[in-house]
Amino acid sequence: QFADLLRLFDANGYPPEANYLFLGDYVDRGKMSLETIIMLFCYKIKYSENFFLLRGNHECASINRIYGFYDEVKRRYNVKLWKTFTACFNCLPIAAIIDEIIFCCHGGLSPDLHSFEQI
Repeated sequence: QFADLLRLFDANGYPPEANYLFLGDYVDRGKMSLETIIMLFCYKIKYSENFFLLRGNHECASINRIYGFYDEVKRRYNVKLWKTFTACFNCLPIAAIIDEIIFCCHGGLSPDLHSFEQI
């Protein structure tokens, strides 16, 4: 996934040349999940006005603990760092609205959510 991200930036421009909205699942997609999420977080910090990250289901501890991100971080660093990433993931929004007409999210929403205010 990291190589795909670099190809995307090569083709469309690196921030801040282009605006980006990513819809989630930044980890558990290959051997370089750490590099992928660190690059995305760095761009989010540096270019917060035109670089946006939504939360996907793999940014949930119960999912990435099973599908590889936990093991990658534990093997290369430690569990404390994985917990730090989990805390960061918990702060990501689950949806974005563009120009008041385009609703963006990673996947389906809970049937218990009935209004934009709840999201």
